[in-house]
Amino acid sequence: MTPTRDERPDSEDSAHTVSSLWALRICELLCALMFATALPWQQPFAWFSVIAGLGMLRWWHVNRPSFRARPKQQRRRIYRIYMWVLMSYVGSACYFLYVPGNIPIQAVLMSYLLGNATLIAVRLTGDLMRTTIALCLAVLPTSIRFIVEGAAGNTLLMLMGIGGICMTIAMVFLSRAQESSVLHQYEQRRRAEAAANAVAAMGLSKSRFFAAVSHDLRQPVHAIGLYLVPLLTLAQKAQDQAAIRAVEGINQSWRALDDLLSQVLDLTRMDSGAVRADLQPTEIAPIVSSLVMQHSAVAEAAGVRVVALVRPGAFAMADGLMLIRMLSNLLDNAIKFSPPGGSVLVALRPAGALWRLQVRDNGVGIAQSAQERIFEEFVQIDNEARDRQRGLGLGLAIAKRFALLMNGNIGVRSEPGRGCCMTITLPRAARPAQPEAADAAHRLDSMPGELLPQTGPLVPVLAMRDVLLVEDDSLVALATRELLTAWGLRVRHVETAIDAFREAAYGEVAICDARLPHGASGLDVALAMRVLGKKVLLISGETNAALREAAQQHNLLLLTKPVSGAQLRSALQNL
Repeated sequence: MTPTRDERPDSEDSAHTVSSLWALRICELLCALMFATALPWQQPFAWFSVIAGLGMLRWWHVNRPSFRARPKQQRRRIYRIYMWVLMSYVGSACYFLYVPGNIPIQAVLMSYLLGNATLIAVRLTGDLMRTTIALCLAVLPTSIRFIVEGAAGNTLLMLMGIGGICMTIAMVFLSRAQESSVLHQYEQRRRAEAAANAVAAMGLSKSRFFAAVSHDLRQPVHAIGLYLVPLLTLAQKAQDQAAIRAVEGINQSWRALDDLLSQVLDLTRMDSGAVRADLQPTEIAPIVSSLVMQHSAVAEAAGVRVVALVRPGAFAMADGLMLIRMLSNLLDNAIKFSPPGGSVLVALRPAGALWRLQVRDNGVGIAQSAQERIFEEFVQIDNEARDRQRGLGLGLAIAKRFALLMNGNIGVRSEPGRGCCMTITLPRAARPAQPEAADAAHRLDSMPGELLPQTGPLVPVLAMRDVLLVEDDSLVALATRELLTAWGLRVRHVETAIDAFREAAYGEVAICDARLPHGASGLDVALAMRVLGKKVLLISGETNAALREAAQQHNLLLLTKPVSGAQLRSALQNL
């Protein structure tokens, strides 16, 4: 599709600068001095003064804000009038600056006119009519006079006239070709901008879609996790080993679904630009120590020793939660692929303005040809059977994106049979004046879901009796209510913010869903309940950075669905 002329900017809109104004005036002065050597000096200076005056008037007029505000067609019409009037006067040089019989000065005159023509052809690209008429007005009168007088016996003068006409025709064709090129370039740029806008709109639409899908998918998965606890309780009371094994199988499938759902949604949100890193000076040693402790049971069961060599007081500019998830994934992989009796080393090394956090194992290693592919989605080396026990092939892809969001990187160094070294590179940071402790919302959000331990008490001890549950999803509300009731709590369920305020006097604790009907905000309800003296737990089906930041700002405990019974119990005990 060819754009209409109204869509293209006019070349003269940006041509009237102060530097171009004074450069033209200086050239006109030099020309006047040259012609003053062959004519009475008043004649060329008067002629050039008129041209300079018209040029100054045009510059002043077209640079006024009122002129710039006019519609493009009006501006184009005025540009044409100015240009054609000015070139008509330039063309009058065939009378005012013509010196019969003086070939040198006549050559100077033709050079001056062709110089004007070249300037016009370059400056007026994009308006072929304006350019063609201006060229003819400036050059043809003098060229025709040269040809007429040269025909009387002066061959050189006639050739100069013919040359002037040929140059004018050539410039018209060049201007036409240049205009076609400009039109093509403009069309290409317009299409590129349209494509970029379409991609941006698609990304925004994708972000909104997955934000909604994230909430809707997490709701039933969240309800399944809550129903598992009373199922396990009933199976244990009945001493039904088959039922206990079935519940454990459901739990494993639920955790696999939880992992897959969380990781896929994380990838889509990062690809759509909806995830941003909360970069803060973060001490690395406590994170490493905590994760080594969390993975110690798995490592012991696998017969793998985990050793951490991380100096205290080392701070990186990072998002604490992203770093925890990255390092947890690397530790999982290192333990999983290490042979019994092997070891995993976590080490921190300085590298100029960077920290290199390395996780080394002595497993089977990775071939050089596969080392780039391991950071792609759903790529697993030597797992063609897609065994879920060996992961989903998303952990390293997510870790790579997390590293880039934190202005760092992640790389691998490995050889088959000689183990693997994964390196997280992060910018160094100065020790903050008062390092902030990781908030409870981060800790709970980063822990995997699990059932209540079979060896522990079936009914946790909670320092509360009455709970106000604000939840609009009936399935989730029923599962939560049954679980809390099994723990000996009394629950009053409401679905809307209005009903929540109506029942605000009930209970010591309020559990609020972040998204409520009619556009109401569970965060606002939670803050209002806390003002009334209640302890508040906020639960969200969206991994929303803005919501997380707001919860941190107001010191609210935030859980992200799906939430297991163990997580809910731990959160209530923390309250």
